[in-house]
Amino acid sequence: MKFKDQLAKATRLQRDILPSSYHILGNTLLLKLGPKARRHKKLIASSILKIFPHIKSVVLQKGVKGEFRKPDVEFLAGKRLTEITHQELDCKFKLDVRKIMWSKGNHFERSRLVNLVKPGELIIDMFSGIGYFSVILGKHSKAKRIIALEKNPQAFLFLAKNISLNKLHNITAVETDCRSFTMKKKADRILMGYFPNTIRYLPHALKLAKKGTIIHYHDLTSDAKGLALKIRRAAKSKVKILNVKEVKQYSPSKRHYVFDLAVT
Repeated sequence: MKFKDQLAKATRLQRDILPSSYHILGNTLLLKLGPKARRHKKLIASSILKIFPHIKSVVLQKGVKGEFRKPDVEFLAGKRLTEITHQELDCKFKLDVRKIMWSKGNHFERSRLVNLVKPGELIIDMFSGIGYFSVILGKHSKAKRIIALEKNPQAFLFLAKNISLNKLHNITAVETDCRSFTMKKKADRILMGYFPNTIRYLPHALKLAKKGTIIHYHDLTSDAKGLALKIRRAAKSKVKILNVKEVKQYSPSKRHYVFDLAVT
């Protein structure tokens, strides 16, 4: 039986107002509710605990706030678990659901990157967060060194924890604004896993790049062709677009894309 059907049966609420999907981190279930469903949020949450006995906490996702994309959440039922451990692609990640967001839509992109990285690469992750990409590449790719940059002190704390938790020695974590970071040696690959308005950071990525560097540029748009033109203009035609991939739908009007760029 589908989740929405199970929930409708347990709550006796109209099926069309109930959520059809959810996200599990560790033993915490996160979900989004429309205005009508929010009137019954406590009933929905308590019913979820009965449907999934292994779930210990149900959390409502209201959105994200500010430059650091801090989650706006509300604990609805179960234990008020804060720091949890989530596992993905055989890697463990500690995070606090009140302070750090996790995008399940990036799962396939993280997996895709593992297969793209070549042995011996120097990778710079400009927006590493808690190590969403860096930790997985550090464990599963043959990169020689990964420089993980993170400006948010809370995220950096978990980044350091996750590098240690996964016993990785090929990642160097640096607490800094990526626009202030410089190094003499240029990167073979640069990750720009941040949005919106990623375009303003592209000139800084190019300063860390050399001819042949691959940049994975993430952004939100309703017009992929229009964004491609903006990227070329911002890079002053110093990049070639190798591939454009839709990662997920972000909102009714915008989608999350990743552009694979080669520095020319």
